Amino acid sequence: MIYIGGYAAENNRGIYLLNDDLSLHHQICDDEGTSYFDVDEQNIYTILKRNDKGGVAVFDHDGKEKACRLFDKKPGCFIKKYNGRIYCAYYHDACVQIFDEQLTLLHELIYPQGSKCHCVDFFKDKFAVVCLGLDLICFYDYDFHFLEAFEFPKGSGPRHMVHTQDEKQLMVITELSNQLFILDSKGNVEEVFSIKEKEDVVTTGAAIRLSADEKHLYTSTRGQDILKHFVYDERWQEVQCIHLKGSLPRDFQLFEDALVVGYQGSCLVEKMQLDHDYVGDVIQSANYDKIVCIK
Repeated sequence: MIYIGGYAAENNRGIYLLNDDLSLHHQICDDEGTSYFDVDEQNIYTILKRNDKGGVAVFDHDGKEKACRLFDKKPGCFIKKYNGRIYCAYYHDACVQIFDEQLTLLHELIYPQGSKCHCVDFFKDKFAVVCLGLDLICFYDYDFHFLEAFEFPKGSGPRHMVHTQDEKQLMVITELSNQLFILDSKGNVEEVFSIKEKEDVVTTGAAIRLSADEKHLYTSTRGQDILKHFVYDERWQEVQCIHLKGSLPRDFQLFEDALVVGYQGSCLVEKMQLDHDYVGDVIQSANYDKIVCIK
């Protein structure tokens, strides 16, 4: 099963559950602003917009709403359930809210306006908040005490990050400078790659995914509308640059033998063959517009 969601469009809105061939199974919810959500065995956790307020909601897999909280904020841009807590990052309102599973607000981390909090990543003993507008990644323990911050070049705009299970290597994609940073656990830069193909085209970095065996790394770039594929063999190296059919690839997801990508600028979702983790041809497609989250 494949879950897709995004911004409200003329022909679709909310979150949809698709079959493996991208045919419709059923609609989870019919809300605006479902541009990021998370899925576990019991529930779907999503950001959304209702009555001109931004909020968070929990649905079961049949689409029954179990909880909802609305705030005088614009909708967030990231949500993730981790160890019984739900973390929501707000790009426009410069904060991260942490809830329990009933959506009781446990804590709120507040940043200066313009910080553009974009995602949260989770480690054994700490979590990280990626602040695109500050060019910082800020680390906290699970009692919400600040630990340290990793600095990035001014104007680079770190957007999303992943890390290896042993927490020895971090991979960060930047939106504004269109780069992939490989860091060690202390924040030292080991390698830097460009995720664009031509320097004279306006582009913005979008998403990053690491394969389960941690040997393959993928990034998406809007503007040039490409995926880049990196392979680890003693060090990371680029092995593929895939030109996509749609406009503004925002999010993509890795499955056992396929990669599914959604587009913010095209009414299109595509399923591409993964053959030994190498990206192949498009094998299925569906017409959904402004899709920016895939699970």
